[in-house]
Amino acid sequence: MKSRFHSGPDAPGSPDRGVPNRLDARNLIRRNRIGQQLAMGIALFLLTAFLSGCPHYSSGLPPSLRLDHLEPDQPARGILHKVLPDQNLLSIAKAYNIDLQALAEVNNLRPPYMIKADSSLFIPGASQVMPVESAKTEPQEKEKTEVRDFTGLLSWPVEGKIISEFGVRGGTQYNGITIQAPEGSPVRASGNGRVGHVGTITLFGNVVLIEHPNNLVTVYAHLKEIKVTAGDTVKNGQIIGTVGSSGRSEGPTLYYEVRSRKKPRNPLFFMDRKAEVKETG
Repeated sequence: MKSRFHSGPDAPGSPDRGVPNRLDARNLIRRNRIGQQLAMGIALFLLTAFLSGCPHYSSGLPPSLRLDHLEPDQPARGILHKVLPDQNLLSIAKAYNIDLQALAEVNNLRPPYMIKADSSLFIPGASQVMPVESAKTEPQEKEKTEVRDFTGLLSWPVEGKIISEFGVRGGTQYNGITIQAPEGSPVRASGNGRVGHVGTITLFGNVVLIEHPNNLVTVYAHLKEIKVTAGDTVKNGQIIGTVGSSGRSEGPTLYYEVRSRKKPRNPLFFMDRKAEVKETG
């Protein structure tokens, strides 16, 4: 007669029968927890290593706004369109299926954004000249023909003379403006925001990048001194640095750029137009 209490391969609770006892269950749970903690530790290590290799990732900027995309002398992609007497900005924008605002900004137009016959407009992204319908047949709906001007949304970062404007010249696309000013002149934040990046970049020298709550990003380059650190909250008009000639610069200048979401924008559409007396002719 077999004992009711026995062990061995045939025991009801034996691991060999495929049914773990309580101690085995506890060990299994403990091992699972250790495995999960180890996996989390590895994931955290990899994430930290990734972020440390991307110094401006923590700024929260989309990839297209990160500093490796600051290329003021990149080749322009597009064509020149010669304006005919019966064409206007809207009819040309429709013919090339291009945003009216972008067309006005890249060509550095001024209010009231009229274009003259025989002048030339740069059409970004176009590969061939397109036929344009007569402006007389275009609907004159104000909301479709009006170019928006955001004057006053940003303030001027420095007092000086504009020696290079936004737009296309000589087959080159310039994504910002260059302002000539005495070395050491104060450079001020163009609006309230948070410093997203501070550092030195090839060609641009000492750079400060500020993120603003209205989806705008402003860039200040060729600085001599930097007076803020990444993560600082700044106010409109606060001094963030001084004019210098760091990087590739012909004398003391400030390279200034405005970006909205993913695209470089014409800074002159965002600042007080009265300051245009400082520009070159």
